[in-house]
Amino acid sequence: MTASPQRTGSHDHPSKQQLGEVVLHSFLTHFFHQATVNIMNYKYVLLIAGLAFNVPVFAQTAQSSETDLHLRAQVKARQSTLIASEMNARISMLKLRDGERFTEGQVLVNFHCALERAQLNKTQATLEKTVKTYEVKQRLEKLRSIGALELAVAKAEAAEAKADVEVAQAGLERCVIKAPFSGKVTDVIARAYQTVRAGDPLLEILDDKNLEIEFMAPSKALLQLNIGKHFHVILDETAKTYDAEITRLGGKVDPVSQTIKVYGRIVEKSAELLPGMSGAVELAITP
Repeated sequence: MTASPQRTGSHDHPSKQQLGEVVLHSFLTHFFHQATVNIMNYKYVLLIAGLAFNVPVFAQTAQSSETDLHLRAQVKARQSTLIASEMNARISMLKLRDGERFTEGQVLVNFHCALERAQLNKTQATLEKTVKTYEVKQRLEKLRSIGALELAVAKAEAAEAKADVEVAQAGLERCVIKAPFSGKVTDVIARAYQTVRAGDPLLEILDDKNLEIEFMAPSKALLQLNIGKHFHVILDETAKTYDAEITRLGGKVDPVSQTIKVYGRIVEKSAELLPGMSGAVELAITP
């Protein structure tokens, strides 16, 4: 009688790997089911609380009504100019150096003007002669010794001599250049005893006590760039933040970059500020 084949144990009992998979599957199914229930219960609790206190629980977080524009700005002097010669002459005095201060009305440059002084003396002598001639002819005209035409010619000659004196005085005044405002020298181009021509640059000066902030802002924010609007400036050179306000706007919008120039001033004056400093501008606008 033939013996029937025996069944191996692998068909009767699952392996350890299969048992592990079954256990892991059951655990994950139970975990996610409980998590889903908890989440749903949490949502219901929030919903009930929101209805009770009239609070929009599932509304999105409100965004800020203002955003900051981050722009670059530069500190500039409101008054600055390039002093140039008004005549062909030799410089006799130029003592100021780069960085030195001066006051309004102070002499900046002197020219050697011996010829101009001599010309003024000559015209003054001519004026004196023509005035005396005119006075004598006035007396003669009263005595009927000369005619009215001769007296009119003498009067015109005196007026002409007076005009020549004024021209000579104006020429002599160009021999001295005075400071138009108080400030500081930023560049010395010419030197003492140098011969220059009319129009040659001599000095560059500016008023370092009257500074302003200049930056470019997007033109789409034009309606919010009101005079007096406050903003902050963080200068790179000092690493400090300064409170500033808008004082004026540029006269036009650049159509290419769609920007407009904005000018402002730092509210609290600081001795550490210098023209040419630059930094970042933080300007709040409504998007």
